[in-house]
Amino acid sequence: MPLDDRLRRRIKLHGLRVLQETIATGSMAKAARRLRMTQPAVSYAIKEMEQTLGVALLDRGPQGVTPNAFGEALAQRSVAVFNELQQGLHDIAFLADPSAGEIRIGATPPMSALAGVAIDRLIRRHPRMSFHLVVEPTVTLMHELRLRGIELVVSRMAQPVAPEGTAAEILFYDRLAVIAGKTNRWVGKRRLTLTDLMDGPWALPSHEGFLGPMIRAAFEAQGLAVPRPAVTTASSYTLASLAAQGSFLTIHPETMLRVPTEHPLLTALPVALSNVTNPVGLLRLKDRALSPVATLFAQEVRIAIKSFGLGRGRSMGRER
Repeated sequence: MPLDDRLRRRIKLHGLRVLQETIATGSMAKAARRLRMTQPAVSYAIKEMEQTLGVALLDRGPQGVTPNAFGEALAQRSVAVFNELQQGLHDIAFLADPSAGEIRIGATPPMSALAGVAIDRLIRRHPRMSFHLVVEPTVTLMHELRLRGIELVVSRMAQPVAPEGTAAEILFYDRLAVIAGKTNRWVGKRRLTLTDLMDGPWALPSHEGFLGPMIRAAFEAQGLAVPRPAVTTASSYTLASLAAQGSFLTIHPETMLRVPTEHPLLTALPVALSNVTNPVGLLRLKDRALSPVATLFAQEVRIAIKSFGLGRGRSMGRER
């Protein structure tokens, strides 16, 4: 029998679960207690997988067990297996009762408001739906997407090209803007340049973050270095709060001012910035069909985009 067929018949979900718990606890005895099994049963389940695969998965020692390279690889892939199984159960629940459903989605901090609008509209129609919204930087979200820990990502993209192994629908093109509180001394000026604003005070995202290179490019295009910020933070909420108090300037995606409603305290200053327009996309794994709830969420995001007058992009896929 070919190896693939033997593996499909002999590698069991139970064995993968045992391996995960053993690695997590570093001990077969501790894993047995968590799983409510005997230690010999845990040892047998792992030994059976090792015999099927023809390689050892764990290094055993007097202090416990640790995964070797083979064990790490299998354990990491098993995370995606269990996430897919869980999603299958959610799909069954949704098909049995379309008013209910559960989904894990991701959004970057600036785009979490857009995701929130879509969630709000769905909850109004389907109050039993459940959403787990992961708000993290793009790099973290893409890692979770590949592990199938989340199903969709709403994120600003560096380029209008889907990352490897994913499909992306460009929702709209968003630009960065110099944002200030409506009581800021620069509000009301008809024309400003970054040179006028160099003395700040500035509150900016980290230069190591996703927006950092874009902000640096905007200043360099006008022959300037990025001013030393008084505050550096990855929190969109903190940037908005500081600017709203009236003294601070910040640079942030312009959607902050329009989604979910027109911001009552912030405005964009009339400063022309270069090379700061990027697509905002809805990303998913290329080989993974969307669940019914994810499909509804994507539809609501598109409707929200249209209602805010942000425009539409296009779909794309890329696989290497």
